[in-house]
Amino acid sequence: MTLSSRPAAVALVLLAALAAGCSTSSTGKNGETTAADPSGAAADRARAYMRAVVAEDWSTACSLMSAEERTACHERHPVPETPDPGGPALGPVLLDRPPVRVPGTSAHPDGWGVIVSYTVAWPGKRTLTERIALRMTDAAGEWWVDQREDVADSDLTAPEHPALSALSRVVR
Repeated sequence: MTLSSRPAAVALVLLAALAAGCSTSSTGKNGETTAADPSGAAADRARAYMRAVVAEDWSTACSLMSAEERTACHERHPVPETPDPGGPALGPVLLDRPPVRVPGTSAHPDGWGVIVSYTVAWPGKRTLTERIALRMTDAAGEWWVDQREDVADSDLTAPEHPALSALSRVVR
């Protein structure tokens, strides 16, 4: 090997090492999880849905719901809503705890239970943390919101995962 080819060989070895270290992992760019972990992909989609809900972007939110729930969502929100400028300040939508498998019910298929949270701060009042449980179901390789329930204080102290508790309640 000549001296002029040595830097190229070193660069090639470094690139190979970098490529080996960049294989599929459970955490990707910007903290989002990759498809290697289905619960992570479901959680990413759940956060996208709740970000749209919090922003009152119902066109996007409804489009992230399962086929069974999508039509009803569009019927409840037929026209874009204008956010209230005097409304509360809303914090970012965060994953509250790791997703958990949830069994199917007579009304919903099995999937992943995801709890997301965000803060709500009305002017002159204390900041509240809202927690929402979402049932995420897989259809055609994509994750869809099939059920949405508020997480009650009793869900947070239940013996099972709070998502299981919230998503198993019969609220209707």
